[in-house]
Amino acid sequence: MKNSTLNRVNLILGCIISFYIPFMSFAAAFPNITAILMGVIYVLKIKNKEIVPTIGPYLKPLVIFLIYVILLSIFNKTIHTDFDEILKILHLILLVPVLYEVKEKAFLIFAFILGVIISSSATLFNIISTTNFNFNDFILDGAIVKEVFITQRLYLGFFLSISTIFCAIIFFESNNKIIRKTCLTLGIITTVLIFIFSSRSSIIIWFILLFSVLIFKRKEIIQQKKTLLIFLILIVSLIAINYKTLNKRFFYSGDIYTEKLVDKVIKHEPRFLIWKFSFEIFSENKKYFFGLGNKETDNLLLEKYRTIKNKKRGNWFIERGFNTHNQFLDFMLNYGIIGLIIYLYVFLSYLFSLKENIFLFNLILSLFIFSCLENILNRQLGVYIFAFLLVTSKALSNKQLNE
Repeated sequence: MKNSTLNRVNLILGCIISFYIPFMSFAAAFPNITAILMGVIYVLKIKNKEIVPTIGPYLKPLVIFLIYVILLSIFNKTIHTDFDEILKILHLILLVPVLYEVKEKAFLIFAFILGVIISSSATLFNIISTTNFNFNDFILDGAIVKEVFITQRLYLGFFLSISTIFCAIIFFESNNKIIRKTCLTLGIITTVLIFIFSSRSSIIIWFILLFSVLIFKRKEIIQQKKTLLIFLILIVSLIAINYKTLNKRFFYSGDIYTEKLVDKVIKHEPRFLIWKFSFEIFSENKKYFFGLGNKETDNLLLEKYRTIKNKKRGNWFIERGFNTHNQFLDFMLNYGIIGLIIYLYVFLSYLFSLKENIFLFNLILSLFIFSCLENILNRQLGVYIFAFLLVTSKALSNKQLNE
């Protein structure tokens, strides 16, 4: 098979994976099958001597981390319990060069944004069809969230945030007026959806993007006063329209019996107890440098949940088997301070390499923020979005965006 044909097929498969990321909970095997086909093409291209397989500098920290985890698991005799996590890290390492071999990275980005927009549109349709959608008394919270969201709200909000960053990158970097207008329109749509869906992490990421653009792109902003004014009016309007949901999400306004915001957060935010228990486990077991292993961490967390005085709330934690909800905290407990340092190096080295471009910096910073709220590498969906962001940010930093 000719290399040009392999490249076209590879591009189509890469676009399918990128588009399918928001829908991965429906058929988890599908993207894996697609990735395997891309792996086969990667091998064929090696045989055709079109590419020479190398471990790029952006992969070395991940490879070092994987080797450390494997050796530590063997030494602690926990490899059978850590095996699933090891496979996830290996999956990420294999997926990055396969996706990176796609020549036109812009197609991957737009395929991803299209998938996010379709998932968001379907979610919005569900909201409208299952509620009266009257913003005067509408609150998007509780059981309705599970019922209407096609993609889990936390992840969909994150996808919308990085889609907005992609739109901002292309808007400022492209000289093509049609592409700029398209990205501006898409950026407005993703911004509107972020505030309608009221994902706290995505709203925080959006404001970080806004302030960084105002600071680092102020010269370009001066030339885009109308665009900035439109966005500011839009945000103020969205906050005013969806005030009740945002107020409940950020300030827990539904709790009229607790006065202080700090007390409300402690009472209603599961992560407060989860992180509190996680640090207690780290302190009590004294395995600071090499960790406890994945299974032992999960067991000790369950034991902590049984100590919750409110038995109904404790059973709720136990039934869901909550993990640490923080990838850095998870790796610190599982593989110790050494494991955490190596994993932090993955992010810091990558962030440092992108410091010249505030948008790409924000792209990986958003992944960092999200990893503070979710064990992203414990899920297949997290592995794919991690690989996707590493590949696209690296390509954009190398000016590989093909308009």
